[in-house]
Amino acid sequence: MTGYLEALGLNLSAQTQAGRIRHEVLSGAPWSPAPTTSVAYVAANRVLLVMDEGPGREAEAALGDRFLCYIAVTGGDDRPLAAPNAWKSPGLAVEGYLGRFTASLPGPDGGEEDRVGLGQMMGIPNGLFDHVIDAGAEVLIGAAIKPPGYHHVGADPGRLDEAIGAVRELVGEFEKPRYFQYDPDICAHGRSGIEGCNRCLEACPTDAIISVGEQIEVNPYLCQGGGSCTARCPSGAITYRYPPVEEQVEFLRRVCRDLRERLGPREITLLVYDREHGGETVAAAAQELPEHVIPLLVEEIGSVGPELLVCALAYGAGDIWLHVREEVPEQVRRSLEETAEFIRAVLHGSGLDHCSVRLTASLDPVLASVPEETGRDAVATFAAAGGKRSMLRNALRHLVQGAASAGPAPLPAGSPFGQVILDSEACTLCMGCVSVCPGNALEAGGESPALRFIESNCVQCGICTRACPEAALTLDPRFDPDDAATRSRTLKEEEPFRCIACGKPFATVAMIDRMMEKLAGHWMFETPEQRNRLRMCEDCRVADLYDRKDMIG
Repeated sequence: MTGYLEALGLNLSAQTQAGRIRHEVLSGAPWSPAPTTSVAYVAANRVLLVMDEGPGREAEAALGDRFLCYIAVTGGDDRPLAAPNAWKSPGLAVEGYLGRFTASLPGPDGGEEDRVGLGQMMGIPNGLFDHVIDAGAEVLIGAAIKPPGYHHVGADPGRLDEAIGAVRELVGEFEKPRYFQYDPDICAHGRSGIEGCNRCLEACPTDAIISVGEQIEVNPYLCQGGGSCTARCPSGAITYRYPPVEEQVEFLRRVCRDLRERLGPREITLLVYDREHGGETVAAAAQELPEHVIPLLVEEIGSVGPELLVCALAYGAGDIWLHVREEVPEQVRRSLEETAEFIRAVLHGSGLDHCSVRLTASLDPVLASVPEETGRDAVATFAAAGGKRSMLRNALRHLVQGAASAGPAPLPAGSPFGQVILDSEACTLCMGCVSVCPGNALEAGGESPALRFIESNCVQCGICTRACPEAALTLDPRFDPDDAATRSRTLKEEEPFRCIACGKPFATVAMIDRMMEKLAGHWMFETPEQRNRLRMCEDCRVADLYDRKDMIG
């Protein structure tokens, strides 16, 4: 089995005893991420060249006879095009991925709803292009991370040459990992037509995620493994699988344990980076990394979620640096900043300001860091299990145990933990919120009208607040480490209202009072007899309406 340092190709300094111990522990730590399923692309030789006719013919010649090129000219005058494979294409739109790109033009009336497929117009039977080279000033695919097979080169000849070289290499069948796993049963995107959590859609830099009713759908061919969606998901409905976070957490647990056994309770600094955006930088500085710094390689820096970072803190890390280079997409950077802000809020609210999670584009602050001579006496030893929220809550509870302020810590909006605050005067116990809660945080009271709440289940999606007809619920993001947060507590309870005719319980007093108030003065309820029907159960109401006294009760 490959050791961690060998897999990373890092040459860490081992000049001192602490350096040698770090080198031995990391060299001996097994590193063999479990394989995941794959996604296959099949690309042939059809290339869409979005450029003027002259440059298009030059690019066609550079690609060679093995490629079938089609030139889409989006600008220019009304003069006809000379090349038989060129087509005037104002209003061109392109979408898709390697092997399955579609291009379309506005319909005869210029509308977007009746767009016409350019591939069919150019005589391609299935209408699909395998590759796109776009020399336009404006990109046709706006995602921060472009799909494989799409090359925006603008007016740069060097980038055009690179794109031509890439197209030559991308003919055949190719596989990449399927980076994610989605569980719709615990997704908080929506319920009963009410919009809830959209954090994954907002965080995705490839535009691979779309809303499909009350769930989301991830296109595995557009997904490039950025991972921000999994980091931001509050319920754990979408998880990163390359590698699974449980493997990373277990790796950190063992490394921190082994270092602690051999070096004593010293604080560890964790440097988290990915190979694409930080691999070369970290490798070049490996000999300079201080002995208390542990480099942690992840597939994509955006996949780093709060559960991994908080577990690292619980296992003994004091400082965590996320190496986020300038070229990292803004959506990914924003997701990481929000994750760090959430963790800092918990730490600060619990008086644990000596721990930190920070982003850095440079390694300078890591190289200049100085370790704490003595670390915490007690660190966590629990294994990674139970999913995202379970790991996160266990680690947070360990961190705040015995802290100066162990009560609920206020959190920024959008955090994955919190409570709901009920306006009991406004609430009628209609239970509309219970029926839509995706995390089963809100519960009905059973035989008596009551609304109960389990705080640890609440993902702060906001569906309940939008479902409440009385606007009686508001979100309050916070983290409560107490065991009481895992138990049901009553938000409101009252005696049931009983039918004035038969005595059967059928509603709550507040609900009947609110209904009487709202219907006061309505022409259908002008007489005392009409108003009394509102206080009857449905059976007695029908009987009274048809003057069937024998049916009442």
